[in-house]
Amino acid sequence: MSSKEKRPALISDFDNTLFFRNTEERFKAQDIFEILFFQKRGGIFGICTGRSPDSVLDTISSFMHPDFIISVSGALIVDGEGNVLDKQCMDLATTEAIYNRFKDCARVVVHADGRVYALCKAEYKLQVQIYSCSELPADRIYGVSMRLPDENAAAEAARLIEEEYGDKVSAFQNLVNVDIVAAGCSKGTGAARVRELFPIGRMGGIGDSYNDLPLIEAADVGFTFPTAPEPLRDASDHIVLSVSQAIEKMG
Repeated sequence: MSSKEKRPALISDFDNTLFFRNTEERFKAQDIFEILFFQKRGGIFGICTGRSPDSVLDTISSFMHPDFIISVSGALIVDGEGNVLDKQCMDLATTEAIYNRFKDCARVVVHADGRVYALCKAEYKLQVQIYSCSELPADRIYGVSMRLPDENAAAEAARLIEEEYGDKVSAFQNLVNVDIVAAGCSKGTGAARVRELFPIGRMGGIGDSYNDLPLIEAADVGFTFPTAPEPLRDASDHIVLSVSQAIEKMG
């Protein structure tokens, strides 16, 4: 197959779609098998996530090699080695304003320069502890992630951010989390960009939560799960039980 020939592609959300943090088997063996076989047959496989690239690569590097990662909810696209292919940045002033607005009711981290900066106690080994937004690389801020106490609080935070800062950023709810990126940026725009960067023909997209809706809408074939929110089920072409089932339906 020539490098210019259009190839089928599947783009998968990461948390609770491909990776399951709170289960003993964090990845489903059948999912991994089907992904590797899909790539061996010439398919293109990518991950689309609110996480930073290093977080994903640290988790999967021993057994899976995606062709690309759409990270930080579409703001930062890298290849399978972590090399930057495309990026959209937020400005420091807006980042600091959002942090100050929500720091007392949410756990806030900032995605910048390919790393995750914790403006609170660092929870993971890859997070960098900082104490002020002035410590951030001002010209390489890709997004902000906030964890709220519950889904209602997250929905309200996303609404307020769009209302107060919507000319500069977009906010996406993912259950109790809210991901904030530059205005107009989303998992859907990330999917559109990789169409330009890779020889993609028919594209599938799969996800489980509200922030995956732009990805599913941008795909030629959308997949989600029976437990997904109703808007995702309505927008999807197929309801499946796993990533491996989505690959099977991709053919």
